[in-house]
Amino acid sequence: MSDLAAAVRVLGEDALLERARALGPVRGFWELLQQPLGEARSREAELVRMRDAQDALGLPDHLACALWRRWREDPEDAPDEGFLDSLPFHDVCHGLLLPLAGLAPARSLRLFGLRGRGRLDGPARRALVTGFLAQPGTGLTLVDKVCLVRGDPFAGERLGTSLNVLLDALATVSMTSPGALRGTLGRVGDLRELFVAHAERHRSDPPLTTREVLVALRGLKGLPTRLKRDALASLLSRAGRLERFFVVGFLRQGSRVGQTLGDDALIDALAEVTGAERARLDVGRSLVDMFELTRLLEEEGHAGLAALALRPLAPVGPMLAGPEVPADQAFPVLFETKYDGIRLMIHKATNERGRVRSAAFTRRRLDWTQQIPGLDALAWALPCRDVILDGELHAHVFTEVGPRPASVYDLLKTLRGEGGPLRYRFAAFDLLYLDGKDLTAEPLLKRRATLAALIAPLAGAPLPLPVSLSDGELVKDRESMRRLYELFRSQGHEGGIAKDPNGPYELGRRSDRWTKLKPALTLDLAVTGALYTTSADGPGATFGTYLIAALGEGPGLTEVGRVQGLGARDSAQLVQAILDEGLLTGRSLERQTSSGLKAGVELRPGIVATVRFEGVVRDEAGVLSLRDPKIVRIRTGEKDLSEIDRVRTLGDLHLRQRLR
Repeated sequence: MSDLAAAVRVLGEDALLERARALGPVRGFWELLQQPLGEARSREAELVRMRDAQDALGLPDHLACALWRRWREDPEDAPDEGFLDSLPFHDVCHGLLLPLAGLAPARSLRLFGLRGRGRLDGPARRALVTGFLAQPGTGLTLVDKVCLVRGDPFAGERLGTSLNVLLDALATVSMTSPGALRGTLGRVGDLRELFVAHAERHRSDPPLTTREVLVALRGLKGLPTRLKRDALASLLSRAGRLERFFVVGFLRQGSRVGQTLGDDALIDALAEVTGAERARLDVGRSLVDMFELTRLLEEEGHAGLAALALRPLAPVGPMLAGPEVPADQAFPVLFETKYDGIRLMIHKATNERGRVRSAAFTRRRLDWTQQIPGLDALAWALPCRDVILDGELHAHVFTEVGPRPASVYDLLKTLRGEGGPLRYRFAAFDLLYLDGKDLTAEPLLKRRATLAALIAPLAGAPLPLPVSLSDGELVKDRESMRRLYELFRSQGHEGGIAKDPNGPYELGRRSDRWTKLKPALTLDLAVTGALYTTSADGPGATFGTYLIAALGEGPGLTEVGRVQGLGARDSAQLVQAILDEGLLTGRSLERQTSSGLKAGVELRPGIVATVRFEGVVRDEAGVLSLRDPKIVRIRTGEKDLSEIDRVRTLGDLHLRQRLR
C-alpha cells in the first residue's frame, strides 16, 4: 500500500486530502492532525497519523515533528501558511552570528570558505546588534532576534540534547557510524567543526529560513529520542557548513554570544530600539530574564514594562556580595555567618480561594522544591499569605568527633544520592516581599526585624526542614567584627558577610553594600584555556595548568592568571566537565612559562572557578594578574558567567594593597 493510500485509510476520503493540499503544507498538515483517531487513542496512533499526514503532504521531518509538537500543546493554535517566511538563515549566520562569534579570519576561511572579520571591538558589536534589532521586514519577532544575539534559540530553557543523539543524527546524514564520528571528534576537539566537515554544501539550497530553523529547534523539546534524531537529521541534511556550525552550537548550549556581548550592551541596544528608559529596563532585568523582558516590551510596550513588579512565584536575581571587606569599611555593619551552602529564595503565594503554591528558586532561577525534601512544607508553614525570603540551605555532617558544617560538595553529593546522611537547615537572612508589599527599598535592619518576627513562631516546630534567622549581629568596629569572624570560623563556617544596615536590597546586582570576610581572597572567574603538562600535546599529555579570566570593561573576557596544582581527582573532574560541556573550541594556544613555551587548548567559557590568591600584581604594561592563584571550587552550570568578577575588581584590590 502506498503512503498516500495509507493516509487515505487512516484519515478518510480523497476529498479530505484534496482539501488539505489546497490549504498548503502547513495548514493542510494541521487539518489532517485534527481528524479523529477512532478507538485507537494512543500516542503511537497519533504518531502513525502524524507520519501519514507528513507523507501525504511532503513535509520534511524537522517541520513535521515541530508542527506535531505544537499541535499537541494547543490544537487551536494553527499557524499561518507563511509563518516560516523570514531572512535566510545563512544571511543571519554570515551577517550577525559570525561577526559576534569573533572567529579568526583564517579559521573562518578554512571552515566555510568565507573570510570573517575577526573579533569586533565593543562599539562595533553594539552597533551590529542594535542595527539587527531595529531592522524591519525580517519576519522575526524581537524575542527571536534577542535569542539569536544571545546564541540561545530556546530562550533560556534547557533542551537536553545528548551527544549521542547528535552523533546519531550526523551518522544518519553522512552514512558514517557513530563510533567513527566519536573517534574523529576526539581528534578534532570541536563538535561544530565535526559537523561542518561532513557538510556537502556551503549553504542550504533552497535556503533555510531563520524562522524554519528556530521552529525546528524549539520543536525538539519533549520529543521521543527517535523523533528528535530524525528531525535533527532532516534539518542537518538541509544546512550548509556555516549553518551547521551555528545550529550545533545552539544545540550544545555551550556557545552563548551573550556571554561575551554582555547583558548591559544588550540592554543598551533594547533601550535604543524600543525607546524604553534604561533605568526601567535595569529594574525589569532584575525581575525577569532577558527573554521575558523582551517579550513584555514587544507585546505590551512601555505599559507592560511599567507594570512589571516583584511578585511571588516569579524568580528574581538575588543581591550578590562584593569580594572583600575594604580597609576603610564604615561601621556599624550587620555581620552575618557566611554559610557554605546553596542560595535559595523561598516563594509562597496564596490565591483568593486559599490555595497555596510555593517555589524555591536557585540563583539560576530553577525551582528546587522537588529536589530538597521539606522546602514545600517550610513555605506552607510560614505565617503569611505571600512572601519572598532569601537564605541559604546548609547542613551538618556527622563525624566521629561530632557534627560539623557540611560543605556545598557534601550537599550536592547527598542530593545526587551519593553522600551520607545530612541534617539540613535553612538560614533566612533577608525578606524581599510580604503580603503584597515590596520591601526591597527598606533598610536592611527593618527587613531583618520583620523577617525575625515572621519566622519566630516556627522556632522549635517539627518541620522536616527547620528554619532560623541567620547568625549575626550589629558590630560597631573592626575589632568586634574580627572577634565575631573568629567565632564563625571556629564553628566551621566559611567566614562572614558585612552588610550595610541601612542599605536596600539591590535585586540582581553585585554590590559593595555586602562584602565578604573570608580566610583568603577569592574571586569567581571563568576557565578559558588549558595548558598541557609538557611543551607539546603529544600522546598521553594531560592538562596541568588552567587559564582564568575576568569580565572585561568592554565585551569579552580578560585573562588574569594561570592556576595549577590541582589534585588528580579534581583535575580529572575538571577535564570531564570540559568534555561533557563541549567546551573545547578546537583552537590551540601557547603561553610562555617559567619552564618554557607550553602548548594548550582554548576553552569556551562554560566553567566558573572560585580562585583563592595572595594578591594582585600589575606588570610594566599595566596588565593586572593574580599572585599565586589556586582553584578552590569548580562550578559547571550552577553559576552564570554574567556573575563572575570583573577586571575592575582586581584594580580596586590592587589599589587597596598600595594604600594599606
